[in-house]
Amino acid sequence: MPCPEKFRESLIKFDVDASIIDQINAGFEQVVSSTPKKIKASYFKRAIDIMDEKVDAGKKRDILDWNACCKSGAREKASKAFARENKELPWKERLAKIREEDYMGTPILNEDGTITVHAVYYRDGDKYSCSCPNFNKLKRDYPVSKTYCFCCGGHFRFHYEIMLGLKLRVKEVVSSPLDSEGEKPCVFIMEIIG
Repeated sequence: MPCPEKFRESLIKFDVDASIIDQINAGFEQVVSSTPKKIKASYFKRAIDIMDEKVDAGKKRDILDWNACCKSGAREKASKAFARENKELPWKERLAKIREEDYMGTPILNEDGTITVHAVYYRDGDKYSCSCPNFNKLKRDYPVSKTYCFCCGGHFRFHYEIMLGLKLRVKEVVSSPLDSEGEKPCVFIMEIIG
């Protein structure tokens, strides 16, 4: 979950043009983590719309991946413990074992060597629900671009790198509840880059 403060920092860190940053922040200069969810969601919705129009795909992915949440604490410890406990196994066998771990999705090794991660299957009635606290359980009448979901993809990438001992990149957000009005779950494709 990006927080507004860290997100603004990342725009500078990844050299987004100052005029684009100004457009993103215009009218939302006072938005911080403690701002009501509906306002934060509006800020991120507009930010992503502007980025989709004016920032190249690789840079958008890198910005949102850097903003990924839950990269420390109990989840990081669990990922490191998994890596230690399974260090003797080839990475493909570790990938299959990830399915048994809580909150780590269901990974599938594709024929082309990429990894499809069926990440999150939260439901709200008959619809899929986003797990991001910026949007979950928020009543909204607008879709949010899958670009936003590179943040969640970054969370999974971070932990899979630890668990598998591989360098990964989120190649694609295949589907998301945010842009499908809850019709589709969170699914990512990761590629091995080292």
